Amino acid sequence: MSTYNTSFRTTWILIVVTVFLAAWDVYCRKFPGGTISEVMLTGARSHPVLPFLCGVLGGHLFWFQEVPKDE
Repeated sequence: MSTYNTSFRTTWILIVVTVFLAAWDVYCRKFPGGTISEVMLTGARSHPVLPFLCGVLGGHLFWFQEVPKDE
């Protein structure tokens, strides 16, 4: 039975989303306060827990994970 490997699809989804966000950010530079970083900084000033939650999410994504053993 073949296993469903999502690694390839996940990688391409992340690449497409990153390219889209970068293009959107370049487009939004035309408008004051419109870039992603400016919106995030404004949100962080209003809700200081947001940077903490981003750190928790980043830690979760890069935390050591055990390599599954082949069956």
